[in-house]
Amino acid sequence: MVLMMSSCGPEKEVVTTPTSTQPCSDCRSTSDVFRYLGQHVASSDRQIQQARLMAANTARAELASQAEAVIERVVDNYTSEYITNADSDFKQRIQDLARTIVKQEVKGTMIICEGTMPGSTPGNTICYVCVELTGKSIMDALSEKISGDEQLRTDFEYEKFKKVLEEEMSKL
Repeated sequence: MVLMMSSCGPEKEVVTTPTSTQPCSDCRSTSDVFRYLGQHVASSDRQIQQARLMAANTARAELASQAEAVIERVVDNYTSEYITNADSDFKQRIQDLARTIVKQEVKGTMIICEGTMPGSTPGNTICYVCVELTGKSIMDALSEKISGDEQLRTDFEYEKFKKVLEEEMSKL
């Protein structure tokens, strides 16, 4: 549906940023994608791999929060603008579906940039990872779930919902 590019698209090359530059300078959400940069400090070389995993986990958790907040605004706007006399059951069911879908989609997010840089304390290394989730992947998954529920399908108008989502994504 509305949420940006499909995660089934072509593979992107992961950019590894040199240690002397600002990490993942293009790690910003846009009208097509949600992005988030996670960081974690390693106090020794042996901890770098664990720090990378922690940075990715942090980025995915924050990405999920960001996407859920946008979807909640979309559902609120959609139900108030397009469904007259919308009952709270419809709104709540759509929000619950969206939360579940975001959590599922975040698990498969793409890493678009990662690297390390010196920490502020000698011997520390900051590991960072930028992850991306497309709006389209969320919309497609939401549409698929709604199409399997006759009651939701009756009240749901994909194109109108997509329009509201695109408006919210353009504000990112």
